[in-house]
This record gives sequence, structure tokens and C-alpha cells, in this order.
Amino acid sequence: MNRLISKIIQDVHLKLEFHHGPMQWQSAQAPVDVLVETILSQSTTDHNRDMAFRNLKATYSNWEEVISISQDELAETIRSAGLNHQKAERIQVALKTLLEEQGEFSLDYLKSMTPEEAVKDLTRLPGVGKKTAGIILTFSLNIPYFAVDTHVTRITRRLGWVPPKKDPHDVMNALVPDDLKGPLHIHLVHHGRQTCKARKPFCDDCVIKEMCPVFTEGAPL
Repeated sequence: MNRLISKIIQDVHLKLEFHHGPMQWQSAQAPVDVLVETILSQSTTDHNRDMAFRNLKATYSNWEEVISISQDELAETIRSAGLNHQKAERIQVALKTLLEEQGEFSLDYLKSMTPEEAVKDLTRLPGVGKKTAGIILTFSLNIPYFAVDTHVTRITRRLGWVPPKKDPHDVMNALVPDDLKGPLHIHLVHHGRQTCKARKPFCDDCVIKEMCPVFTEGAPL
């Protein structure tokens, strides 16, 4: 069964890429920048995240400044991201942990670990879950780990790839080949935003509807 699903996953990727074209990941490139950026992205829009990140980078010249200021000041700087006091605390704790343990603001030490070890290490940090860890690893450190957000969770469950009550990160990382872990994540997020919406998906316009039980069998959303 897993071999069959893996083949279907590759077919879905090809259909989405043919329909939407190659997708580019637009993000800060330095791993620590990606860490901070993804903390800012939680429970907000890309626009608000980007505003907060640009303001943070324009206000402070380095990470030493970010951990030396008060939490209230940092929260005001990143206000546009929402949940700003919570995110300010998480950013400062993460940065201070890196400096204390590594002697610098760097995540390069993760390159010597397996993806599973790296995820376990990153998720020690407050506010860093498997999705955040996966984005950092895949798109900044070239360590393939399939990140799952709400869009990806919704689509993979509708397609029948992830059984109920199973962790979609565990399931999908076992199924998705390493070379697709980045591109497929981007395609599914885009597809979830544009077509496979939570309440009223545009099933008739979906390019992968023939592979989806919701369309072919009338399975529940």
C-alpha cells in the first residue's frame, strides 16, 4: 500500500507542477533568519509576517541587539505579526539558547545530524514544532524533512494518504522521497490556498480530483 501511495504522490506532484509551474520558496536564506521568520509566521498571514520581519531587521543590526532589549520593545517591533508578546519571548529564548549552547547564532551544527535528530533538537525550542523545524531544515539547511501545515494536513487527509489520528509528519516523511519534500510542500500549500480550501473546495476545478476520494467517492471533507 505504501508503495502505491508513494507512486500516487509522485503523480500528484507532477500534475500540480504542470498546472502551477515550478514553485519558488521565498524566504530569508540564513538558517537563523528562517527560524525567526517562521516563529513570526505562526497564526498570521504572509503579509503580516513579512512586515514584522522587515521591521525587525531594519530596527536591529544583529541578533545580539535582539536579545539585549526588553521583551516589550521587541514585541512592539514585531506587532504586525500578531501574538507579538508570545512571539517576542519565543524569539529571544531561541536566540539565547543558540548563543549559550553553540557560542554563536548558528544552526550549522544540525548538518551533522539525521533529519529526525535535527527535528528533535529544534523542537526543544519554545514555539518550534515539526512544521517550523521542517521549513528550517529543508529550505535553509538542505536537510530534507517534509513540513506539514494546516493546508498540507487537510489535503493529505482528503487524499487518503494520512489515516485519522496519525501524525501527518511521521506518515508523510516515510512516504515522500527526499527530492520531493521541498517542492511538494510548496505545491500543496499553494493548492490548499487556491483550490482545496477548508470549507468550500473547488473540486470541479481541481487538477488532481481523479485521485481524490472526496471527488471520486463522495468521501466527507
